[in-house]
Amino acid sequence: MTRSIDARAARIPLRATRGDALRPALLLIAVLALALGGVQLAVGVDAPVPFWVPLAFTAVFFVWTAAGVIAWWQRPLSMVGGLLLVGAIAMFLGGVGNLGLPVLVELSTIFATLILAVTVHLLHAFPSGRLQGRVSIATVAVGYGVTLLLQIPLYVLPPDTLPHLVGVWVQAFVGLGVMGVTAALLIRRLRSADPKNLRVLLPLYLYGILAVLSIPLSANVLRLLGAPGEVIGSIQLVVIAGIPIAFLLGVLIGGYAQTVEAEVLSAWLSLAGSARTVVGAALARSLGDDSLRVAYWAENRQVFVDEAGLDVEVRAQSTPRQWQEVHVESRLVGAITYDERMIADPETVSRAGRVLAIALDRERLTAALLASNDALQQSRLRIVETADRERNRIARDLHDGLQVQLVLLALEAQQIANSGDAHPSTVTEATALRHRIDTAAADLRRLVHAVLPSALVERGLTAAAEDLVDRLEIPASLVSDADDSTLAPATSQSAYLIMAEALTNAVKHSDARTVNVRIAQRGALLSVTVKDDGRGGARVEDGTGLKGLVDRIDTLGGSFELVSPLGSGTEVRVELPCGS
Repeated sequence: MTRSIDARAARIPLRATRGDALRPALLLIAVLALALGGVQLAVGVDAPVPFWVPLAFTAVFFVWTAAGVIAWWQRPLSMVGGLLLVGAIAMFLGGVGNLGLPVLVELSTIFATLILAVTVHLLHAFPSGRLQGRVSIATVAVGYGVTLLLQIPLYVLPPDTLPHLVGVWVQAFVGLGVMGVTAALLIRRLRSADPKNLRVLLPLYLYGILAVLSIPLSANVLRLLGAPGEVIGSIQLVVIAGIPIAFLLGVLIGGYAQTVEAEVLSAWLSLAGSARTVVGAALARSLGDDSLRVAYWAENRQVFVDEAGLDVEVRAQSTPRQWQEVHVESRLVGAITYDERMIADPETVSRAGRVLAIALDRERLTAALLASNDALQQSRLRIVETADRERNRIARDLHDGLQVQLVLLALEAQQIANSGDAHPSTVTEATALRHRIDTAAADLRRLVHAVLPSALVERGLTAAAEDLVDRLEIPASLVSDADDSTLAPATSQSAYLIMAEALTNAVKHSDARTVNVRIAQRGALLSVTVKDDGRGGARVEDGTGLKGLVDRIDTLGGSFELVSPLGSGTEVRVELPCGS
C-alpha cells in the first residue's frame, strides 16, 4: 500500500485545531463525571446496600473517566481515550443499580456486563483506537452482542428456570469463545510486533486478557468455594479498576505519548539543529509508532537508503507494515514506513510528511553525502591496503632476491681471494670487493627493515617494537599488552610506522634524553603512546613523516593527537581499530 505526499500541500497543517477544540470538551466531560459521581454518592447514602458499595463503584467510575480524559488529551488523534470514556459510562450504568431505584436497577441489569465488551474492544483497538481486520471487527461485534443481546434472557426470563439457566450458559460459552479468539489474535500480533513496541504491548495485552477472563471465572469459582458476595464484588472491582490504568500507562510510557501538532514539530526541528536522524525521531514520537522509519531516495542509484546510506527495501513492505512516498513538488525525496496497527489512519502520516518534506529532503541529501563519503573512505582504505601489500612484496623481493644474490657474490669474491694460485693484487682486489659487497648487503638489510621489518611479519607488533626500542641511541622503555593475533595487518603496520617516526623524531630533532613507548589494547581499539623528554615544540606541519601518517590513521578510522609544549617534551597519542 502506497500513497504520495507532496510538499505543495504543506500549507495543510496537522490538525492542531482538533486537539485544541477537544480539550475544552474533555474538561466539560471531567466536570460532568464529577457531578454524576457526586449525585451517585449523595443518593448512595440512603441506598439499601452498605455505603462502601456505591463509593467503590463511583471510585472505579472516576478511574475510568480520568484515564480516558488524560489519554485523549495526550493523544487527540487516537480513539483509546474515547473508548476509556465509554468504559466509564458502562461502569456508571453498571453501578447505579446499587442505589435501589427500580428504573436504575433495570438499567444496571441491562448494562451489567458491558464493561467486558469495552475491554475487549480496547484490546483489539490499542494503540490507535481503531479496529483493523475483519477478525477484530467480528470479534468485537460478537463481544458487544454477548454483553447486550445475550444479557436479555437474564433480566427478561424468571430466575431459577431452565430458559434462564440456558441463557446464562450460552452467554458464558460465547463469551469464552470471544476471549479465546481475542487471545489468539493478540498473541499473533505480539509475535509480529516490532521489538520497540513489544515492551508496551506485552504487559498490556497480558493484563487485559487475564482481567477479562478472571472477572467471570473468578465469580463462579469463588461462589462455589462459598465466598461472600461482597468479597467477589470487591475483587472484580479491583481488577476492573486496573484495566484503564494499564491502558493509560501504555499510552504514556510507550511511543504513543502525544500526537504533536505541526508547529511543535517545526519547533522540534529547529531546536534539533543538524542532527541527522531528527526527522525520523520526530515522526516516530509524534505519530506514536516507535517502529516508524524514514528512508531517503538516492536519485543517482534509484534506490531508497537509510540514515547511514545503506539500501532499504521500502517497496517490499508487507502487512502490517505500510509505506508512503514523500515528494517535494514533483521530485521524490523519501518514504515513511510504519506499522498500521500503531497508526490506523494513513492520513495522519500524510499530513506529517507534508509538514516535514523539506526537512526530509535535507536529510536525504545528508544520507546521500554519507553514502558518497563511505565510498570515498572505502576507496582510501583500499589504497592503504594496496600500498601495504606492495610494500610487503618489495621487501620480500629485496630480501629473497637481491640480498641472496649479494651474499652469493660475496662468497665468490672470497673464494677468489682464497685461491692459492691467485696473484697478490687479485687477492687484494677480491678481498676489497667482498667488503664492498658486505657493506651493500648491510645497507640493503637496513632498507628492507625500514620498508618492512622481519620481526613485524614473523613475530608481531610487540616484538618489532622491542627491536625498534633496543636499537635506539638513547635509553628507552616499552610496555605492551597487545594481542598480535587480533590485530589486522594494516593496524600492525600503521602502529609500527607511527612508533618508528616518533622515535626517529625524538632522537634526531627533539634532543631527548629518554623516551617511553606504551602499546595498550582495550576492546576493539589499539592505543600507541610515544613520549620523550626533549625540547618540545613539534608540529605536524613541520615535516612530511607525521603528516602522511595522520592521513593513514584517518583512513583507518583512528585518531591522532600531538602534545608538544615548548620545553616540556613531546607526546604522540594514536588510537587505531584492531580489526580491518
